[in-house]
Amino acid sequence: MGDPLIIEVAINGAVPKDRNPHVPHSTVEVVDSIGACLAAGATVIHAHAGDPVVGAGRRHASEPYRAAFGAVLERYPDALMYPTLPGGGAQNNMPLRFAHVAELAGAGLLRMAPIDPGTMNYGRLAADGTPPAHEAVYLNTFSDVAWVFAFCREHALCCTMSIFEPGFLQLVLAHHRAGTLPDSTMVKFEFSAGGRPFGLPPSALSLDAYGAMLEGTPIPWMVTLRDGDPADGFAALAIERGGHVRVGIEDYGGPRQPRNEDLVSEIAALAKRRGRSVATQSEAAALMRLPQKPRRSR
Repeated sequence: MGDPLIIEVAINGAVPKDRNPHVPHSTVEVVDSIGACLAAGATVIHAHAGDPVVGAGRRHASEPYRAAFGAVLERYPDALMYPTLPGGGAQNNMPLRFAHVAELAGAGLLRMAPIDPGTMNYGRLAADGTPPAHEAVYLNTFSDVAWVFAFCREHALCCTMSIFEPGFLQLVLAHHRAGTLPDSTMVKFEFSAGGRPFGLPPSALSLDAYGAMLEGTPIPWMVTLRDGDPADGFAALAIERGGHVRVGIEDYGGPRQPRNEDLVSEIAALAKRRGRSVATQSEAAALMRLPQKPRRSR
C-alpha cells in the first residue's frame, strides 16, 4: 500500500444551477456540501463563497468565507479548506488579490492558500471544436508567484498550486532549488478532457513526464481533470503512481449531474480497490508537511 490518498473536492466554482442543480451557492448549501464531502472521505476543500468570480481591480470579500468556513470548523475543527483568487493583471496586484486570504489566515480559518505559478491563454473550445479567439490571459507573473511563496512561508501556510503547463512546474522546482518554496506544498497537475486547449493530455505518459520532473523532491502531487470524469479511468492512473486526486462539480464535465459527495465517494472506493486508504485530516496534514494548526480568533 502507498501513502494514504488525499482527495480534494472543488465544490462549486462558477458553475450555474442550470448546469448542475446540486452545485452549492448559498452559505447553507456550501456548509452542507462541505460536511457531506468530509463525511464521504474528502480531505481538502476548495470553495468559492460570495461572488464566484470578480473582475479587474476588485477583491474577494472575506465575510462569505468567514461564515462558511467558520461554520464548518465548528463541526470539523481539522478541516482543510481554501478559497479562490481573482485573476491577475495591471489593476490586480497580489496584495489586493490575496487580501481575503490574509484576513482568513489571520482569523485562524485557513491552513492553505492557492497560487497558480504561471501565465497562460485559458479558454474553452466551442461545441463544434472551434478554438477561442478572445484576448483574455490568465496572468501570474514571476513577481506574483514569489510574493505568494513568501506570504505562505511567513504565515506557515500550505501553498497549493495548479500546474496547467510544464513551465509552471519548472518555476516551482526553481524555487525549490533556491530554498524559496514554502515548506508545505501541493501541486495539482491540471488536464483537460478536450474542452480546453492547454497542457499535456490526460495519459500515463503525461503523468510519467511530470513524475520524472518531480523525482528527488518531497513535493506531493495530485491530478484533476477539467471537462471530464476522472472516475472513468484517469484517477486510477494517479492512484497507482502514488499521487492524489481532486474532483468536484467545479471541474466535472461528464454526462451526469452528480453531487460533490458522490464524486468523492467514487474516488474513495477506487482507492480502496487499488489498495490505498483515504487520508484522514491529520494524515493529509502530515503528507503536506503542514505546521501545527493555528488558534482561531472569534
